[in-house]
Amino acid sequence: MSTIPNLPAGRQAETYLTTLILGPRRQCPGCQRRLARGPDYWWCKPCRQKLRPRALTWLKGSRLPAETILQLLWCWQHKRSPGAARDLTGVSYRCVARWYERFRAQLPRETAPLSGRVAVDEACFGRNRGQRKNQTWVVGATEIDTGRRKLAIVGKRDEGVLHRFVLDTVTTDSFLYTDGWGSYGSLCDYGYGHQISNHEDGDFAETAYIECVWSSAKRQVRRMYGLVKRQYLPGLIREWEARTNHADLFTNPTTYLRACLFREG
Repeated sequence: MSTIPNLPAGRQAETYLTTLILGPRRQCPGCQRRLARGPDYWWCKPCRQKLRPRALTWLKGSRLPAETILQLLWCWQHKRSPGAARDLTGVSYRCVARWYERFRAQLPRETAPLSGRVAVDEACFGRNRGQRKNQTWVVGATEIDTGRRKLAIVGKRDEGVLHRFVLDTVTTDSFLYTDGWGSYGSLCDYGYGHQISNHEDGDFAETAYIECVWSSAKRQVRRMYGLVKRQYLPGLIREWEARTNHADLFTNPTTYLRACLFREG
């Protein structure tokens, strides 16, 4: 495991996880009194309650060793494919994929709208590039000056759907950059500034910022998973947002766990 640096192993890993959950003084979440150590649990004498640290978090029910959980988290943060993570940790491919999905589910959801200069575009994800019926449309917007982004799965890319996404995602005092797709044509009616880049003429201008999002996302999918089933796309979209909007969560397992350990998806 020399390729996974600076992670606690064995009993140290379990102690590390317990400390993150209960705090360095191992306090009861209810009365804040110090807990006593039992055989496979912690005991609060005033509350007369047994506590198993994992049961207080979304790790409840997991029997995977803490060392392996940390290794899987590190692999996911550093974009290791499920196959590579399987080879590093020794668990099954299915187990890796399941844990990757659990890590994504705890990521924070974006609520603050985008503003300023914002590039908007849509892209297809799916198995057969030439058959749109087997594709899933994803529309996205990114702040040009900060890189912050928001993405959403849509059933189609008609005017009503795209306008609703923009209104829900971008403040109306913003300036939008889009391609020449006709459904974007009347965004000025809502108060937006709007500039169109005609891609057929080789004009990409500021829309290149959102085009780069699609390029990066599809490259990551191919490298890590090859082909992605439609049901996994929402989780991947959440991850693509967070890797830019909350980049600190992907630096090491500690930063992620401190921020997300008590989230409920």
